[in-house]
Amino acid sequence: MKFSNSLSCVSRVGNAIHSPVGAMLALALATSVGAAEPKQVGLDPLPVGEGPYYYDTAEQHDIRVDILARGLAQGYSFAFLPNGDALIVERGVRLRLLRNATGASPTLVGRPVAGAPDFSRSENIHPDDVLGIQDVALHPDFAKNHLIYYTYNRPVGYDAAAKRLNVATVLGRAKLKDLRLADVKDLLVGEAAVGVGGSRILFGNDNMIYLSVGGLSIGDIEASQRTDNIYGKVLRIRPDGTIPGDNPFATVKGARPEIYSFGHRDPLGLAFDAASGSVIASEHGPQGGDEINRILPGRNYGWPKYSYGVEYGGSPLPTTPVGPGTEPPLMIWMPAIAPAGIAFYNDDRIAGWKGNLFIASARRGEINGTGALVRIVFNDRLQELRQESLLQNLHQRFKDVRQGPDGLLYALTDESNSVLLRISPQPRPSN
Repeated sequence: MKFSNSLSCVSRVGNAIHSPVGAMLALALATSVGAAEPKQVGLDPLPVGEGPYYYDTAEQHDIRVDILARGLAQGYSFAFLPNGDALIVERGVRLRLLRNATGASPTLVGRPVAGAPDFSRSENIHPDDVLGIQDVALHPDFAKNHLIYYTYNRPVGYDAAAKRLNVATVLGRAKLKDLRLADVKDLLVGEAAVGVGGSRILFGNDNMIYLSVGGLSIGDIEASQRTDNIYGKVLRIRPDGTIPGDNPFATVKGARPEIYSFGHRDPLGLAFDAASGSVIASEHGPQGGDEINRILPGRNYGWPKYSYGVEYGGSPLPTTPVGPGTEPPLMIWMPAIAPAGIAFYNDDRIAGWKGNLFIASARRGEINGTGALVRIVFNDRLQELRQESLLQNLHQRFKDVRQGPDGLLYALTDESNSVLLRISPQPRPSN
């Protein structure tokens, strides 16, 4: 993919300045995050320039990338309002409003949306505890009812043995009134556990909410295989929080009736494929073995018994990556791409990409600074035909991607200085 920018674009490694191509070949060792963790290796991040950026890609020539908002803290998710504004989640801390997000001159409102969950001042927070707001989604009839849905992780005590907070994942609902959340209600509350992670919300074509919840990162990782909890699951509920009677575990004694599928590790992306009528999820493997899965009712996706990946720091590959009674992935990545938000593109504005799946990738092969938007072309049986990595020269951790109401593609990065960007079909101006 050819890359150009109206401004200079460089990456800094150590005390030297390198071009984007040279920087991709340089590695900088960071401080180890723990005795059981490998050393972090990668490129030192630089802020994204003002742009615009221009690219040539395989099936859609001449695209332009504009930076719409910057200075966000660890962007996680975003959702468009009917008027072209956008809500943006700064993970664990704030919900922000970007005025005129689909227009020529977007403006990030300085004051955050009031009433969003924020537990940043909680006591005994471990660096690996994931607290506060996670995902956000609009009710399909938002223009009339002003309802938004959001997930958050709430501390509910302290585990002295683990020296970590007990945390519960919660699905909340509220009305968005100007810059505040009103009529707040918790619709679903998970069990208190150590090592709780991320979550995603999707409204399906059946008017149900699909909610993916990551498995536990320490301690009870077998929770993904049990149906007495919400972790390592995709859940399905009605917009009012009630349970559909046709859920696969709705009448199973001792099971959470919200469970739709189980055996997931970290399903951080959900999307609906209109062509096949399927709910599709991206999923983090351990080291390698990242997946795209078709979510089917009652199916077991294997984790932690079966995986294509290995443990961080290295271990033998599983002899059976897909076991008896488990659902195989549609596709995997070896090495890993750290997939998060996903979206199918279904508009004619960028005709060469129609029907393609886009995946926000944080990094490739455990190398920091190598994130990208990954584009997948499927056939009519959801089998991969080809894939392409886009925007990797920005050296960003991509976290979410959405099709906008204007038919263009938008993506959000996960950095201490995150940016929201827009992709449109437009050739580079000739000088």
